[in-house]
Amino acid sequence: MKNYKDPNFFTNAEVFDGNVRKHFQWVTALKTMKTKAYWNIPNTVEFLAFTTKALIIIPGLLFGVSIWWLYIFALITSILLIWSATIKTLPTLIWFNILWTILAATFLVKHFVSA
Repeated sequence: MKNYKDPNFFTNAEVFDGNVRKHFQWVTALKTMKTKAYWNIPNTVEFLAFTTKALIIIPGLLFGVSIWWLYIFALITSILLIWSATIKTLPTLIWFNILWTILAATFLVKHFVSA
C-alpha cells in the first residue's frame, strides 16, 4: 500500500495539472475497508461511532424522529472515538467528539428530566 506522505505518492500518469486523473483517491481509501488489516480497534471504533451518529442524524433530519437510546451509544462511541483520534493524532476529530459527547449527554439529561 502506498504511503500518502511519500512525495512520490502520485506517479506522473496519475497527476495532471495538480489534479488526480487516473484514480480517485477516496475510492482507493474506501477499498481499504475490504481488507482484514483495516479493521483494527481504532478503525472499528470509528466505524461504530459514525454509524451511530448517522442513525441519529438521518431519522432526525428526514422524519423529525429522535431515538433517545441511540444517544447512549453515541455517548459511549464518542468517548471511544476521542481515544481513537488521540492514537491517530487527529485533533479536529477529537474536538468534534468532545462536542458530540456534550451534545449526547445534554440530550440524555433533557430526555430523562422531562420524562
